[in-house]
Amino acid sequence: MAKLPLKHPLTFGKKTIDSLTFRDHTTAGDYLAFDQRGGVAQRIALIASLTGTDESLIRQLRGPDYRAAEKIADELIQADEAEEGEEAIQKK
Repeated sequence: MAKLPLKHPLTFGKKTIDSLTFRDHTTAGDYLAFDQRGGVAQRIALIASLTGTDESLIRQLRGPDYRAAEKIADELIQADEAEEGEEAIQKK
């Protein structure tokens, strides 16, 4: 699991969110983010899904934290694509 420490933690009342923990895999539900919205909204939905965090929290991330979260999400999606490519090669 990838853990992203936030450079700019978010505070809600007495609770502070100082990191996002990503799952180590994607699910079909994560891919819904690409089906329903524009580019940035898709990324926010994907990051929220991958971290089990509400989208409203992800929308409040500062730019550097959002970009770092976006990079981790991209790496997870690319890992799925690489696995698909390997399976296609093995079937030939």
